[in-house]
Amino acid sequence: AVGEALVIDCSRYLNQVEEINSEERTAWVQPGLVLSTFNRLLAPHQLTFGPDPASADRATLGGMFGNNSTGAHSIQFGMSADHLLQADVYLADGSRESFQTLPLEDWQRIAQGADRKGQFVHAALDIRDRYVKTIRAHWPRTWRNVSGYALNYLIPWSSATPPQWTAGSYPPAENGKLNLAPLLVGSEGTLAVFSRMKVNLVPVPRHKVLAVLAYEGVAEAADAAPELLTHSPSAVELVPRAILARARTIPAYAARLSFLSGDPAAILLVEFSGEDQAALVIKARQLGGDALILEEPDKQRQLWEVRKVGLGLLMYTVGDAKPIPFIEDAAVPVENLGRFVRDFERVVASFGTRGDFYAHASAGCLHIRPVINLKRLDGIEAMRGITQAMVELILQYGGALSGEHGDGQARAEWLTQIYGPELVGAFKQLKHAADPEGILNPGKVVDPPKMDRNLRYGLGYKPTPWRPVQDFSEVDGFAGAIEMCNGAGVCRQANGAMCPTFQASKEEMHSTRGRANLLRELISGRTLPTVEAEQAAFESLSMCLACKGCKAECPSAVDVAKLKYEFMHHYYEGHSRPVRDYLFGYIGELAKVGRPFAGLVNPVMHSQAGKRLLEGVLGISAQRTLPGLSRSVTPTAEGVSGGEDVILLTDPFSEYFTPELRNEAHRLLTRLGFNVHLLKVVGTGRTKLSKGFLPATVRHARKLLDAISAADPEGAFPVITLEPSETSMLTDDLLSLLPDDPLVKPLALRSFSLEEFLLRPNPAGGSRLGATYFAGDGVSVLLHGHCHQKAQKN
Repeated sequence: AVGEALVIDCSRYLNQVEEINSEERTAWVQPGLVLSTFNRLLAPHQLTFGPDPASADRATLGGMFGNNSTGAHSIQFGMSADHLLQADVYLADGSRESFQTLPLEDWQRIAQGADRKGQFVHAALDIRDRYVKTIRAHWPRTWRNVSGYALNYLIPWSSATPPQWTAGSYPPAENGKLNLAPLLVGSEGTLAVFSRMKVNLVPVPRHKVLAVLAYEGVAEAADAAPELLTHSPSAVELVPRAILARARTIPAYAARLSFLSGDPAAILLVEFSGEDQAALVIKARQLGGDALILEEPDKQRQLWEVRKVGLGLLMYTVGDAKPIPFIEDAAVPVENLGRFVRDFERVVASFGTRGDFYAHASAGCLHIRPVINLKRLDGIEAMRGITQAMVELILQYGGALSGEHGDGQARAEWLTQIYGPELVGAFKQLKHAADPEGILNPGKVVDPPKMDRNLRYGLGYKPTPWRPVQDFSEVDGFAGAIEMCNGAGVCRQANGAMCPTFQASKEEMHSTRGRANLLRELISGRTLPTVEAEQAAFESLSMCLACKGCKAECPSAVDVAKLKYEFMHHYYEGHSRPVRDYLFGYIGELAKVGRPFAGLVNPVMHSQAGKRLLEGVLGISAQRTLPGLSRSVTPTAEGVSGGEDVILLTDPFSEYFTPELRNEAHRLLTRLGFNVHLLKVVGTGRTKLSKGFLPATVRHARKLLDAISAADPEGAFPVITLEPSETSMLTDDLLSLLPDDPLVKPLALRSFSLEEFLLRPNPAGGSRLGATYFAGDGVSVLLHGHCHQKAQKN
């Protein structure tokens, strides 16, 4: 999608709703506005923007118009082009112009102008006059089409209509008038740059009901789509087993599938929407007795969330062979979908590979990513061969090369075969009129490079990663861990645990994707010199909070925290460390030495002079008051004989700064009848790991394992922590730091936070809490969840 050009990111500043007119059902928006944010602002008006791509939590309106996005409800609402009423844009010469619905004679007058807008309008009207028959003859037989330029909107005409479209003619048009704004939609930034847009809005349905149907194969599910459309659903989406199976392995998504049973090869999500809930349920039940009917909005939302991350879930593939999106979103008339699936399955198999499918089944739009190794010549040849076969199938079934995402660099090479040389000539005429110097997103739609010219991974990609301390074997090594990022950009969401620094900064370099890209640049050296790439990676990763939100919420489970630890260890092998790293990394050791002198240390540390000193030497703001050292040493309560044995592992903060937490935990456990064992080793080494002191972390971990083995030779006692990041260390990080130690995996299985341990049943199946209550009736308790709790336990 991205070539050698200036990238304009509108999402940081040009991201506002300028006006909402609920009576007219219109709004003025800026191009960087994220769709989910827009819809939240529309919710009080009971309105929404019709097109709803799965990437709504990060898709901007400008980007959606750039590639003519749509989504699961396209059979109701069509494409983004169908909802653009007016576009204020910058043309290639810098002039700011407006395109909207005008009488045809007004456009003819504008076309006589010598300025850039006049030249563009003249070309558009010329194409309109000369190519009507050619457009009708060579246009795909499906309305779901975003390849090339939207010349059919000049007529305006479409070979087909969305099945549930109720807004008059399709495409939308007024007699004697023409709207040229939709002509810019789907042009991928090659004709103009959007500055603001007036958009059409649609009412939010009062009720929705979701029916889930199971099938023995993807093709069988595709076969069912045409008949299901006769029941007037608002959406029919196909989800294959691969997505469901992968979702069940990721904490953030597994809980959302708890109400689904069995292991079907594919399911169809059939949604009905309207004003009468009872009538919708009746419609859903008419689909068959085996349908799972979901009336609860929360359950519907959970299942839709899994569907929306389907792309990222399918992209979770370890090794050099990856699911590649070069033919991802072909669309065919829905009556041909089942046959198209079977034919393409044979094509993929003939090249000795496989590809997982999921689909907007109601619209005949199929997402396919064949698994190919583009680091090998035979993989590149297979990509070209599969694409050629795909083009032939598209022509056979009257389909579109791209039904959703646009052509980019992957598909534009094949437009001549799809449209014929005459219409491709019209594309060039329009592009040259709008952008004669070719400065707007060059190489897209018109005069594209070959699809295998600018590969992210190609024959020239030769990564040279350093030897890591941690174990990355489960993702094919350190380079493989970096390459798990597929660029889907779920990390650019505005909510959730991933990624806090991006949510605060809106800078791409602080997203999970941005960090992975910088590390890949560092180990491959394709663009930047090593020193510059290393410094860029350092600036990005130094802001990472290592919260593990990415590992939990990234559909491909990219673990930037783990990558950060490795990078920081490597970086500081060649650079001097700041003093503050030693303070925070070795806080436990320093606090242990300083605790006997707490009466002297605390007043100095909390004085204004001490705060200024800390700010000057360590970079800790003088406006902050650091926690004071405590003189408390150990709890006075003893374990209760005969109860269940547990190990209470303290950390540097609950041991040396807030021992009241440790003491209360000890007292609670003993009151509940547990034999509590305290270790001399404090903490798991988390603070050292967080600063990239990897060898020191390993040494500390070995001491901890020795201490646990001494207290529990049989390895039977639960290990309880008070700090979620310490729990994460035991259940996750130690597995990478000490992969060959036989004690680590069993320890991970019996390590819990205090609250998790108490809520779990005891070995006999009873409650560990007994009759203990933490709050009386009517008492509200507010919980601020820790990032590691959100990431690992969800």
